Amino acid sequence: MAKDTFTDSLWYSLTPVGPALPKLQGDVEADVAIVGAGFLGMTTALVLRERGVNVALIEAMEPGFGASGRNTGFVVPALKKALSPAQVEKRFGAKRGATFNTMIGRSGEILFDRLRRYGIDGQAEQNGWMQPAHNRGALAGCKAMAAEWQDRGFDVRLLDRGETEALIGLSGYHGALYIPTGGQLNPLAYARSLAAKVKEMGAQFFSHSPVQEVRAENNKWRVLTPSGSVVARKVVFCTNAMAGKLLPSVVASFIPAGSWQIATQPLSREAQERILPSRIPIADTRRHLFAARWSPDGRIVGGGLCYPGPYRAWRARRRFARRFQEFLPELGPLKAEFAWTGKVSMTLDAMPRLYELGPNLFAPLSCNGRGVALTAAFGTELASFIADETPADDFVVPLTRPDRIPARTFAGLAPYLWLPYSDFMDMRETEKLGPEAA
Repeated sequence: MAKDTFTDSLWYSLTPVGPALPKLQGDVEADVAIVGAGFLGMTTALVLRERGVNVALIEAMEPGFGASGRNTGFVVPALKKALSPAQVEKRFGAKRGATFNTMIGRSGEILFDRLRRYGIDGQAEQNGWMQPAHNRGALAGCKAMAAEWQDRGFDVRLLDRGETEALIGLSGYHGALYIPTGGQLNPLAYARSLAAKVKEMGAQFFSHSPVQEVRAENNKWRVLTPSGSVVARKVVFCTNAMAGKLLPSVVASFIPAGSWQIATQPLSREAQERILPSRIPIADTRRHLFAARWSPDGRIVGGGLCYPGPYRAWRARRRFARRFQEFLPELGPLKAEFAWTGKVSMTLDAMPRLYELGPNLFAPLSCNGRGVALTAAFGTELASFIADETPADDFVVPLTRPDRIPARTFAGLAPYLWLPYSDFMDMRETEKLGPEAA
């Protein structure tokens, strides 16, 4: 079994320890049991506590141990680039589509407002998020996307070539989509500070208590761990890609992918003033997108998919350091001083779900790489639904049963088969700038 890299991440090195949490011992009662203390589980617990709901939150390891504490920390108030507001409304219908789009469009504001209101320390910067366009076709897509969001009252802008270059210090892009309400944070600092706030708000919060079974009992559910159990009327599995053997039907409904992140050596103040001088995190329009940001201690952070096999950490360091070198040659020689990985879940349509596994038994899924902002907003909506304030018909996504992916056994290979094709097409489709592209 490959070594877990949680303690190898830059975020682990920068983040104070989280709150002391007990193991679940004996029998506990609650109105709602939440399994999984990532961003979504903790946000849902926090909002339920705001409403006075008795919540028990159960985590197998420690808060933020999964993808929540390992990602790049981009706050992106948008879905994947192919999912426009109009497409969402076509999929969900006008009413639910408008509700869903409002949730997505406000997700950055919801997150940063909550951080400020509760004094949650995420080493956060609300400096916007940018998607630079690597060719004219991508720029046209950014223009159309900006117009759709603007038509719905959201501040989403299209930047021209000059504005883009001034803000990111990189030439070669034709323009960019810019969302001012986005930004970046240290995801593990956010997770641990959020955990402290959930505990302070009075949730029953247990760590290092892996759930082994959920059993119906007297019109309630008993959630069992090795040393204790929680009896609750409602149970919400916020485990996402970490569902394991506990939820086989949920696991069969998403594609798992291992994403690697690296952080370079600390770079000079001069370098930070020259490259990404606005500190706006970027993720461009390539199929195999190039993403980068500055860390709080002056390192470039980014990453993506890396082929499976032996020596993955070594190969990830080399691969992404070379990629940074290719896209950021002005920075000089770069080395990956930190490399770590996490597992993300992807649905075929890149949309989140709320599965109903049984009476009052729910499993929300999947942020598809947009988890920092999306969980802040989706968790708010989920808490309202769980607290019986929002009827199922008015929820932001329809309640469904898990939709099994065909040939799921081989689906895990799909991202890695897609990668070489994407690299090849990106090379073909990247356009050099000329007067006509201005």
